[in-house]
Amino acid sequence: MSQIQTLILTVGGFQGFLLFTLLISDKRVNYASKLLGLLCLFIATTFVLPLIVAAEESSFDWLIGFVLFLPASYGALIYLYCRTAISGLPLKLHDLLHLLPLVICYLLNYDILFSPEKALSFVKMAETTLFRHTVTKVVFYGQSAFYAILLVRMLSQYHTQARQTLSSYNPNIFKWLWSLAAFTVSIWGLKVAFYFLDLSQSINTIADLLLVLMVYFIAIVQWRNSELFQIKQLTEEVKSQPTFQKGQSKPSNIENQPNGQLDEEIRSSVLYLVQQQVKEHALYRNSELTLGSLAEQIGVSVHQLSETLNQQGGKNFNQFINEFRVAEVCQQLENNSQSKLIDLALDAGFSSKSSFNAIFKKITGQTPSVYRQRVLSH
Repeated sequence: MSQIQTLILTVGGFQGFLLFTLLISDKRVNYASKLLGLLCLFIATTFVLPLIVAAEESSFDWLIGFVLFLPASYGALIYLYCRTAISGLPLKLHDLLHLLPLVICYLLNYDILFSPEKALSFVKMAETTLFRHTVTKVVFYGQSAFYAILLVRMLSQYHTQARQTLSSYNPNIFKWLWSLAAFTVSIWGLKVAFYFLDLSQSINTIADLLLVLMVYFIAIVQWRNSELFQIKQLTEEVKSQPTFQKGQSKPSNIENQPNGQLDEEIRSSVLYLVQQQVKEHALYRNSELTLGSLAEQIGVSVHQLSETLNQQGGKNFNQFINEFRVAEVCQQLENNSQSKLIDLALDAGFSSKSSFNAIFKKITGQTPSVYRQRVLSH
């Protein structure tokens, strides 16, 4: 084992145990953070394994059999972490099924779990023709591909749902999560290439280094802000909903539309009503406004409102509402408002500075501060 490998494994193991302790013991962190702490523990323990093997004989030899197959749980833990981090929901009993790949590896290799000699021989064995070892290899690496696909699919669904139904969410959250997914795919891709294509040991070292950087960096960030990735409105009912003035009415004949589909004339009426109500009553100022809450008050289904905004308005709900918010901030700036940008943003309905900056630039092509300077210079 090279000095670089030894250094990476030692530092990675130490940091993993430290982060596990911080995430598990800190009462401020949420459920997802504790799950991430467990992943840090598993990774740290796995990093220590080569050091135990290199020592030939040590008092920790009995751990080899148990630690050897822990990576078979990495895919499931990363997937479950992302799911709980976004939704804030705890695990359920049936989620134990995600540990099946790890359990299968243990059952197929039960003989080495309690025999340090057999475990050490198994680790050092270059190749094997035993059927159960072949199945172990398929399960061990196959779960990585399965959970990579599952992770990408889940993030895509959550991302689409957030854009289509929420008026406020931080788009940077998904940049983090997509980066995590990209790291996961890259790491396991390198691991599989190293094992099956008999590539240089440096490939495996790079994969280990990426694993340290990915999980431990995310763990530090999660420890500092336990709700960084959570989007509460995806799973919770909006507690505070705006109310319209009496006398409003939904478009006539909307109940008579076949299969809930709206013709162009009805969509045009719905769009006009939505624009009127959102603008007149400044509904966009409610940062917790959702597609569902707005549809309920207009008197149409969520599908019908979404269909109207997309087909008749040419934008999704998030874009529709945020254009009103940006327009209000711009109006305030053009009226020479002396308020801070963040105060204007929050008053207009934005939920955070980062989401305000990102959305404002996307719509106007300029950052809020540059826009203000341009207005002041005229």
